[in-house]
Amino acid sequence: MSQLTPEDLRKEDQFELLAEVEHSQIKQFILDQITPEVRLVRWFSAYQVAMITLFVFLLVKAILLAARAMNDALLWIGLSVVFSFTVLIVLHELLHALAYWFTGARKLKVGAIWKKFVFYVVADRQVIDARSFRLVAYAPLVGVKLLCLALGLFFWSSPSAYFFFSIMCIHSLFCAGDVAMLAFYQIHADREIYNYDDVSTGKSFFYVRKES
Repeated sequence: MSQLTPEDLRKEDQFELLAEVEHSQIKQFILDQITPEVRLVRWFSAYQVAMITLFVFLLVKAILLAARAMNDALLWIGLSVVFSFTVLIVLHELLHALAYWFTGARKLKVGAIWKKFVFYVVADRQVIDARSFRLVAYAPLVGVKLLCLALGLFFWSSPSAYFFFSIMCIHSLFCAGDVAMLAFYQIHADREIYNYDDVSTGKSFFYVRKES
């Protein structure tokens, strides 16, 4: 985490405002960053296609097994869907929070926009540099994937493997917003970006250091 303060970023002789995002409009901001010109977006799009393909394969195989009176695999996939839209959401945000904590941020707040089914963790009025932001953004994607992959391989010979591999596939959809925010940083890779969230105004601010 940067040692700068929001007041430091507002010094016009040193920094300039790059973007001001209302939390209620975060979904539109995310969509604006998803362009095929960004290398990270292309990579993640390919990854999502792979995960969707894997999930369809698992589901079809489970249905074929159920047709032969072997219902365990289909049951585990059903449980993975329920788990993903309940517990996994909490786990995803918890990993963001732990990553924030690791960077030194302490004033953490959890928010949700229920109408848009959007959830987020913010570090209230604490300036985050680009390196720390990447750690926070990647934490759920990497953490959940590695855990599910390890458990899926460990339980490979059991129908419960369907549970872990299905969660891994579904979770890739949850990470689209994080990757889009990382794409924003990649679009402006030539600039030194700092950001902070302001809970009182419901906004996030992105500043860049002016070139000397």
